[in-house]
Amino acid sequence: MRILRFSVLVGAFLICTSMQAQWLLGLKSGIAKSWEDYGDVTTPDGASIHINGFQLSAMAYYKISSNFWVGAEPGWVERGAACEPGFIIFNEDTKLFLNYLEVPVMAATQLPIYKQQIFLRAKAGFGAAYIASAFREIQDLNNVEPTTRNRLTFDGEGAMNRWDYGLHGGLALSYAIRQHEILLDGNYYYGLPDVDAFVTSRNRTLNVSIGYLIHLHAKK
Repeated sequence: MRILRFSVLVGAFLICTSMQAQWLLGLKSGIAKSWEDYGDVTTPDGASIHINGFQLSAMAYYKISSNFWVGAEPGWVERGAACEPGFIIFNEDTKLFLNYLEVPVMAATQLPIYKQQIFLRAKAGFGAAYIASAFREIQDLNNVEPTTRNRLTFDGEGAMNRWDYGLHGGLALSYAIRQHEILLDGNYYYGLPDVDAFVTSRNRTLNVSIGYLIHLHAKK
């Protein structure tokens, strides 16, 4: 709740100040493909370690110049992994779903590729994230028992880190109509700490989104 309240306050501050500077505000949403880097551990043959999820983010950027911006993309993203490792062997029927609130701080630069309407934008940054909720899904490989999906309370999950942080990078293709933009946005997240303190388990996420941006110009 504290992170949610902080995000709301940051968003309100950005909206209140947006008319006094050259800001860009927007939203994007899309699909996320996530997994965990298990290091040197070998997974069972044919096992998939990926899960598919959803991502929703706000965007707030300040224009240093017409082609260089700095800002943040606070939002919500589903991460996790399949074939979750245990202490000795992999349980290939186990999936971990982690719902994060994240705040990446980004720098972006763009290059016009067709007049001043179509732009290619590159961005990179660093962000922190916090697990708002988490679930473990277990499927019986013999199909004897039904699939179970249990919410993790973290009371008995002492090895799991609720905080995550890492590097963000991406490319976007944008189409501008006056002060409005429609964009196709691709991002990659490279988590640095282990999700589970007992095993190598660093978050990795690739997501593709569709978004909208509006340019709010300074008052004269």
